[in-house]
Amino acid sequence: MRNGASVAVIIPALNEEKSIGKVISALPRWVDDCIVVDNGSTDRTSEVAQTLGARVVVEPRRGYGAGCLTGIAAIDENLTERN
Repeated sequence: MRNGASVAVIIPALNEEKSIGKVISALPRWVDDCIVVDNGSTDRTSEVAQTLGARVVVEPRRGYGAGCLTGIAAIDENLTERN
């Protein structure tokens, strides 16, 4: 939470096993929700992200835009479940 607002970070990822850990670890502590959108990785991107506490969502359609839209939908679903 930052200044009274919940903060979510969306990270579209495709075969980022070697770098996803550094990205997630560098997020500020006030980030409430880290969503890694796996765009069809063939490596351990999802496993590494989950191990570090990220929520992983799968999007089979390739592309940064598709990943971002899927991440936004995951935020919306999470908010709906809480209310």
